[in-house]
Amino acid sequence: MSDVFHDRQARGWARTGWLQAHYTFSFGSFNDPTRMGFRALRVINEDIVAGGSGFAEHAHDHFEILTFMLSGELEHKDSAGHHGRLRAGDVQLISSGTGVKHSERNPAEAPTHLFQIWLHGNADHLQPRYQLLQGALLGTNGPRLVAGAAEQPGVLQLRAPVNIWAVAGQPGECCSHDIQPDRFGWLQVLEGVVLADVDGEPQPLELRGGDGLQLSTVKQISVAPQTEARWVWFDLA
Repeated sequence: MSDVFHDRQARGWARTGWLQAHYTFSFGSFNDPTRMGFRALRVINEDIVAGGSGFAEHAHDHFEILTFMLSGELEHKDSAGHHGRLRAGDVQLISSGTGVKHSERNPAEAPTHLFQIWLHGNADHLQPRYQLLQGALLGTNGPRLVAGAAEQPGVLQLRAPVNIWAVAGQPGECCSHDIQPDRFGWLQVLEGVVLADVDGEPQPLELRGGDGLQLSTVKQISVAPQTEARWVWFDLA
């Protein structure tokens, strides 16, 4: 596998009366055999959901499903009895395991803007589990670990060998992400503009909200916000 820049403008997309969606990897009617995921990552969708609308009840199994809320609200209900009300800055995790049905609805008038990311899980024999981390995408002092394979206070516990950091940065700041031997990295910009200085590359790469950077060979990347920006860093097995 090589290092790849995933341009937001090359994503698949869908438009309905209530949903605007962009797909980094093959999803729904967007089918590209060269875009089937990276390591544990299988789905990276950016959705804007109109007020009073949403996804009717549907089923999942196997996947770890993370929702990163940028603005608006989202109401989650599932067949295991879990009920969550998500707001801007929150991160939700559904470990679907043996299987769960759920619905996702925007209960407000204003649109909801979110990223939903699916990871291949490694505990298909376990019952579904629901977790919510409030305010995880709001301003922090450096990277914040929001999800990981180990049980830790204030961190969503994944059923996958993945660690995920969220960063909210301002112009003039800089954040470095290291990749350990036998691990891989993915940088997903949620909003704003950043310069990514990739180890070994002569010039920094400009990334905007929706852009992704897949890293397989380098061992360090530095990210410098050019505007107020938010991004997520994935440490992958």
